[in-house]
Amino acid sequence: MEIGKALKEARESKGMSLETAEENTKIRRKYLDALEQENYHLLPGKVYVKGFLKNYAGFLGLDADELVSQYADSSSAPEREDDRAGDKLTKIEKTPKTSYFKIALGLTAVVAAIYIAVPALTGLYEGAGKPGPGSIDNKNISGNKSPVENTPTPGQGERNTGQGTESPVQKGVNLTLNITDDTCWMYVEIDGSPAYQGTVLSGQVKEFKGAERVYIRLGNAGVVDVEYNGQKLGVLGERGKVVNKEFTASQG
Repeated sequence: MEIGKALKEARESKGMSLETAEENTKIRRKYLDALEQENYHLLPGKVYVKGFLKNYAGFLGLDADELVSQYADSSSAPEREDDRAGDKLTKIEKTPKTSYFKIALGLTAVVAAIYIAVPALTGLYEGAGKPGPGSIDNKNISGNKSPVENTPTPGQGERNTGQGTESPVQKGVNLTLNITDDTCWMYVEIDGSPAYQGTVLSGQVKEFKGAERVYIRLGNAGVVDVEYNGQKLGVLGERGKVVNKEFTASQG
């Protein structure tokens, strides 16, 4: 039995066109025509010939397996190079299992990094506010240490004078702090920038000058006489009490 002739006669006996066969089999018309003409070289490859032939023959009510077998035995259907390539099995390499040791090592590194980073970040947040009394004695903002007192940050308008010496009244904010008895820890900001932090001894005088404002925190307010722009204010609180006070140029 000629394969192509059998297909064509079966289709025509049903009064069916190639277009109708294409619509029902979902096989392109040119491939159906190639099967009927036995022009197998027009199809993509041997695998496609067998598949299309089986579907088309089954659709027409013919013995599909018989026609496929006949095609396979036919000397007029030489095997194409791409058919041989398509029949080869591709080896699938197994992906090596992930080493549990490497996973454990990676997790250990992450935990260690968190263990180191968390305390550091916590310290940054805890130190973000202004310091309180007793946090760091005898240390100014620049970090220089002194057995008695600290040298103020240059350019911040602070200078040491002898006891009882008064600075002349100037524009802006001029503040004189005279330690009359005991010691007093203090923190000072000038125009929003830290200027001094440390413990001042009895008998010492600190002067600070700002263009707009001077903020002070005294850890022992009862032993500090305050003078603001030439006006003697006396002590700002009781002995042992912490007092926060801001002086501005507009107050004068």
